[in-house]
Amino acid sequence: MTLALDTNILIGIEKQKKEIIESLENIIKNDQVPACIPFIVYFEFIQGFRVKSQKNAEKSKSFIEKFRCLNTTKETAKILDEIKHKYEKIGKGFTLSDLLIASQCIENNLTLVTTDKQFSEIEELKKIIL
Repeated sequence: MTLALDTNILIGIEKQKKEIIESLENIIKNDQVPACIPFIVYFEFIQGFRVKSQKNAEKSKSFIEKFRCLNTTKETAKILDEIKHKYEKIGKGFTLSDLLIASQCIENNLTLVTTDKQFSEIEELKKIIL
């Protein structure tokens, strides 16, 4: 199982939240492939640099660059269109960011690790919700 990490997981790791780190260690102990991050997760994380001191921003930049960032493709757009239409049709609203994360995970056959319970409603998505 290859993992994709959501923004809330990266923030939990960075803030050294024990419960997130321990849960993630248990999940990845048998995983041979390093976890990656969807494009929009990279974007959301670097947005936080603006409110940090220069020292902390540099530390965060060093941290985020350790992860492989997924690129968007035409297939990402097709999946995004399909799931956005499907869930809007049944009255379930998701942010475009969450749908993009889900689309990239579906496209790349990844399991999303998140604390966001709303992802549980996206049937096509493999996920682990902490």
